[in-house]
Amino acid sequence: MKNESILLKRLTRFNPRSDNGLRTVASRRVLTLSLVALTTFISIPVWAQESSATPAGQVTESNDGLEGVWDVVVTIRDAAGKPLGLPFRAMNMYIRGGQFEEFGVRTPTGQRGPGMGVWQREGGSRYSAVLEFFRFVDGTFLGTQRVARTIELNAEEDSFTSSVEIQIFGITGELIQSLFATETATRFK
Repeated sequence: MKNESILLKRLTRFNPRSDNGLRTVASRRVLTLSLVALTTFISIPVWAQESSATPAGQVTESNDGLEGVWDVVVTIRDAAGKPLGLPFRAMNMYIRGGQFEEFGVRTPTGQRGPGMGVWQREGGSRYSAVLEFFRFVDGTFLGTQRVARTIELNAEEDSFTSSVEIQIFGITGELIQSLFATETATRFK
């Protein structure tokens, strides 16, 4: 407390008109140090999440077989299972903790947003995943598309097959169309 009052007296004894530069320099130093400390503390959890190496420096394999990036071939089908058009490709990224990102190439880039959702292990080599993305035409919002998958991972954990239910919703959330699809995927290496 005594040191604080001495410091306060030293800082306030300067004439604000003649020593304004000294105060500005001191304020800048305090602000800079505060920002450096804040950045350091915020970055620590990010560094910890990015690290997947063991203490010996070796990268470890994941225990969650679906986790990672997958090159997917999607075939849209009608209710009877008949293909509707040619198959197309997509990239799926299953992230540790249950997040999921997807991007397909059937719909032109300007007409859809990225797919984001969640995934989970259902048991054994079976997983489920659900995602949504926004749909647009000429920059105008048209609604969303929801994609729900049931995934079966092979024993080597390097490929999977899935059955897919697709629901297309309008601006107010009304169901416009339901479709089905099948997928085959290989782990991206």
